[in-house]
Amino acid sequence: MTSPSWRRLISASLALFPFASAWALTQLNVGEDQANQGMYSGGWNVGSGGDNGFFAWKMVYKTDGEGSFAGHYLGKLAEKPEVAPITTDRVFALFANGKSYEESAAFRGIAIPLEPGDNFTFEILHGPFQDKGGQDDPAPGEVGVTYRTGQADGSVGDIDLGARLRFFAREGSANYLITDREQEFDTGIPMTEEALALTLTLVDADTYDLEVINLRDKSVKLLVGRKFGGEAGAPIQSLAFFNRNAERHDFFFNNFQLSRNIE
Repeated sequence: MTSPSWRRLISASLALFPFASAWALTQLNVGEDQANQGMYSGGWNVGSGGDNGFFAWKMVYKTDGEGSFAGHYLGKLAEKPEVAPITTDRVFALFANGKSYEESAAFRGIAIPLEPGDNFTFEILHGPFQDKGGQDDPAPGEVGVTYRTGQADGSVGDIDLGARLRFFAREGSANYLITDREQEFDTGIPMTEEALALTLTLVDADTYDLEVINLRDKSVKLLVGRKFGGEAGAPIQSLAFFNRNAERHDFFFNNFQLSRNIE
């Protein structure tokens, strides 16, 4: 299966880097998933999706009583037209809003160990940080993803456990931020309401490249030769997507693709 959005990603890369055609022709998909698959017809639930190179999903959240809301759902294009760039029907979604500092997280283990040269892509979409009610906690909200060692998934506090790289948007920041070997790095990529495709290329156990493509205008930002944080040499074994008090707008993600060079 090659999703329409993945084909758009390849087309954008080839248009900008014509010498990449050989690269595209020597890649084998060893893991892939998207919310449109039949295994999610009954919903996106804890324990679903354990197939196609990934372990099952685990979702957790933190709320604070009445008037405090956080959780997960399958977003439908018919109800959420803004998700059109990353689906023809369904997307994975996290919400977190209400009177307190609500948090939701979705953990996903990677069943196929990443090797040098592997490319790992998925797409994300979120709106601006806007209060949904008059009692919102003033602490800045965040949405993003953590690439991690290990499979810890017991609470939202585990999103940074075993972290090697975190890509995220923070309320009040003009650009997307990264936490890796640097405590916090400003990518220079303006925060946007447009869909983004993130492609992590594993250079070696402690080095990565990150390509960020805006799926609307096909603009590309390359971060090359950056160093992972966390334990040296530790493998990338799981992802943690998080919505920390983003309030009015939910956090959407979809179209996972893990590809590997073949001889």
